[in-house]
Amino acid sequence: MNPKDDPFVGTWELDPESLDYPHGQPGRRATYTVEAVPIGLMFTLDGEDAERKPMKFTYGGALDGRDQPLPGSDAVLVLTRYDEQNIESTLKRGSTVVDRWTREFLPDLNTMRIIQHGVKPGGRTFQNVSLYRRIK
Repeated sequence: MNPKDDPFVGTWELDPESLDYPHGQPGRRATYTVEAVPIGLMFTLDGEDAERKPMKFTYGGALDGRDQPLPGSDAVLVLTRYDEQNIESTLKRGSTVVDRWTREFLPDLNTMRIIQHGVKPGGRTFQNVSLYRRIK
């Protein structure tokens, strides 16, 4: 797929009423920008945490399922595209998955569901869910 034609490209705003977080406390404001870059996609999350402290994360690259070492870190990022409407990012340290996020379009194609798949201390799994609406 040509990154410029990618349906994920655009600016997305968090719908705070959609938050379903059984683990942790979500922030209430976030803008998620997805840009086409020559090798794939670049993701930027600009928001506030639960204490209203600013947070900004930028990451990206090829959506080929391969380990991408993160500069200055012992972590690797794996971006995988399963189909035109589903992307997953996985953060690993060594061979251990530290965090995993899936992004999927809902049928209207202007709503993106993001699910954080995690493991609580003690080994129980959880899913934190949020919806983002396309604004550009």
